[in-house]
Amino acid sequence: MPMTASRKGTKTAASFDFTCPQCGALVPVDRVGEVRACSKCQHALSRTEQLGQLLARWYEPRRWRADLVKPSVPYLIERLWTANGQGERLYLGVSPKYTNYDIFRNLVTRLMIRGIDDGWATLQFPPDPLAEDPQYVLTITDSEKFAEGVEKLFPEVDWDEPVSAAVVEAVGATAPAPVRPAKAGGKSSKKKAKKR
Repeated sequence: MPMTASRKGTKTAASFDFTCPQCGALVPVDRVGEVRACSKCQHALSRTEQLGQLLARWYEPRRWRADLVKPSVPYLIERLWTANGQGERLYLGVSPKYTNYDIFRNLVTRLMIRGIDDGWATLQFPPDPLAEDPQYVLTITDSEKFAEGVEKLFPEVDWDEPVSAAVVEAVGATAPAPVRPAKAGGKSSKKKAKKR
């Protein structure tokens, strides 16, 4: 997945060659996050497949550092949607009877990953995903689809107005803080995101 060289031999951060997970062919992507089909097998290289390869590439030269947790797609997406206490607020608002917070986080993280690939959640990639401190931003662009997904995950919940309001408030009108791959101990630096 090398970065593609542009004029004068400099590297362009937004252009990468990814590996097709189906056939292993290189898939050039002009702008990270754009879904591209493999020219050999026509498999569409999704945003989350690109993210997984970028995180592996980011971690490789840093793997010897004891202060870093090896990032994965679910790990990063969970950190993004639970930032600033949003995960806890959503859990308290939904209050599923048979699910503890750890399982709740896991289920909603998988829902968010589907949302990124289905287009109702947007993952903003950093200008240079291989920089020392890349920052990703996750935004729910269709809160109704998100709420429907959460509702399907927890059918035992009485989905009246207060619960629906808690879901909308948890995803809110503000974007979560940008998050970068974290250091061990669960701490990562976060900057406030601009309201959308």
